[in-house]
Amino acid sequence: MKNKKRYFFYLCILFFLVLNVEFLKAQDGTFTASADPSSIAAGEQFQLSFTFSGTDVNSVKNLKAPDFRQFVVISGPNQSTSMQWINGRMSGSVTYSYALYARQAGKYSIGPASIDYKGKILQSNSVQIEVTQGKSKQQQKQQDQPGVDIGDNLLIKAYSDKQRVRMGEQLVVTFKLYTRVSVSGYDLAKAPTFEGFWGEDFDMPKPPVQTNETLNGKQYRCVVIKKTALFATQSGTLKIAPLEVRCAVQVQAKRRSNDPFDQFFNDPFFQQMQTTNLEVKSNPLVITVDPLPANAPSGYSGAIGRFTFDVSADKKKVKAGDPITLRVSVSGSGNIKLVTLPKPQLPADIEAYEPEISENISRDGGIIRGKKTAEYLLIPRNAGQRVLEPLTFVHFNLDKREYVTLHSPKFEFTIEPGKEFTGSTAGTISKEDVRILGEDIRFLKLASGSFRHSSEEESDWLFVLCMALPPAVFAGAWFYRKRMEKIYGDMPKLLFETAGREASRRLKKAHLLLEQGNTESYHAEILKALTEYLEHKLRIAKAVFVMDDATAKLRQHGVKEEVIRSLKSCMERAEFARFAPGSDTAETRKELLDIAAGAINGIESTFSRRGIS
Repeated sequence: MKNKKRYFFYLCILFFLVLNVEFLKAQDGTFTASADPSSIAAGEQFQLSFTFSGTDVNSVKNLKAPDFRQFVVISGPNQSTSMQWINGRMSGSVTYSYALYARQAGKYSIGPASIDYKGKILQSNSVQIEVTQGKSKQQQKQQDQPGVDIGDNLLIKAYSDKQRVRMGEQLVVTFKLYTRVSVSGYDLAKAPTFEGFWGEDFDMPKPPVQTNETLNGKQYRCVVIKKTALFATQSGTLKIAPLEVRCAVQVQAKRRSNDPFDQFFNDPFFQQMQTTNLEVKSNPLVITVDPLPANAPSGYSGAIGRFTFDVSADKKKVKAGDPITLRVSVSGSGNIKLVTLPKPQLPADIEAYEPEISENISRDGGIIRGKKTAEYLLIPRNAGQRVLEPLTFVHFNLDKREYVTLHSPKFEFTIEPGKEFTGSTAGTISKEDVRILGEDIRFLKLASGSFRHSSEEESDWLFVLCMALPPAVFAGAWFYRKRMEKIYGDMPKLLFETAGREASRRLKKAHLLLEQGNTESYHAEILKALTEYLEHKLRIAKAVFVMDDATAKLRQHGVKEEVIRSLKSCMERAEFARFAPGSDTAETRKELLDIAAGAINGIESTFSRRGIS
């Protein structure tokens, strides 16, 4: 029986070690590639995305893209990061996206990309792209509308406030719509691509402000439809691709016929007005970007602008085991989102958790400003004096035109023994310790003593149960790992399943903002909740999200028309209220929150009833 118990003990240790390995493997990230769309016509643009999903997005680095020689790279890599909590656990994703197009028809295979994750190299899957020979959408629309000819009565012009900048220096690109015809509405057909730039859009007033301007000797009505601050991430001659806008235009319809009777009615007196959708394209821009000086000091990680650096600790005298909050922040104007915050070098017996990183971006006055903060939770384990050496932040200062190194102060922490402190003072041994050491040799027990006979049947059942437990735990860990791989390997499905919960969380945050009287952020939070919900629930990429396409998909999935109308009305009211403060009342604001929640519940119930996944 002793041998059985010993065998069982060793087997338990083995299986629990395997379980721990399987659990750790389940935490590893996944790296996948996808194309949207995967079938296009020659000359049309598509988006290629490489997405890492896991619990530690800060450990992802060194993206190596595949060979794009068969395609034209319009922009990329454009990096975006998202974090979320699911069932009490944090997960996140990092996406690197490229805008590409192929000149020739054919079937192409894009090889895998790779990243460095915690010292390991992860590779994505390959992606297949089918490029068909055909005419562009603009040419097809022009053929479908043979009688439309607006000439130069509808134009889009792109302007840059600077033609030559230094890498990382802000420039502002403005897109203006000029019209001499009646335009009843417009939306973006294709967003401009900023190859080699990081961009931050400015909020546009709703409805847009209309002015009168003279262009090429002609008088036009003009509105600003898009304004973006750009920061070059590479040097050289960079091109800003055109913006394409779809406009609903009222024009005179002409008859295309050789019949003299039809030609008679082509006279302007008899012509009728028709509303048609036309796509217009802006002019491209070329920007010259000068590189930074080559004498960058050690520790420089790409920060460019006008920044201040601050490090603070909420306590300097604590007991062992009590937390200390250390905040590292950089604020100012420049490429704040691309700033990498320095990491503190801590003593070995101070435990640090992964930092919580937050960003606050402001676009006031046509300048991108902001603050980026990393908040560390530190746990000292032993008593004594501990020193945190000064941190340094290096950036290129655009005013001084040189690299500037900022230093934080040195922090000295006094750690006192805590309640759970168990360390013993060096060099002291109690009398009790000496007595126990003297009992290392035990005397033999001469008397047999009393023994109790255990039931063999009870021991056998217990032994069988204990032997079956480790394999069952191992099987459970294996199935759990496979499920995690399946979930994190299909990020769109994960976002689809959690879209409702994430939207509810944002609506709760909006409710708190409303109670605090922050109406502008309240309306922005509602709009963001509904937009992200539709993107995730309908699997529409953020870059190509259009409300008309979203409502069309909702109708295809059987969502009731009144739910769709409520959703559109709610988003329009929220967007309008953001740029027209005071246009609503306290009652209508509360009503807006109820409408948003009702629309989401209506879509969720429809998808659940129809089994859509």
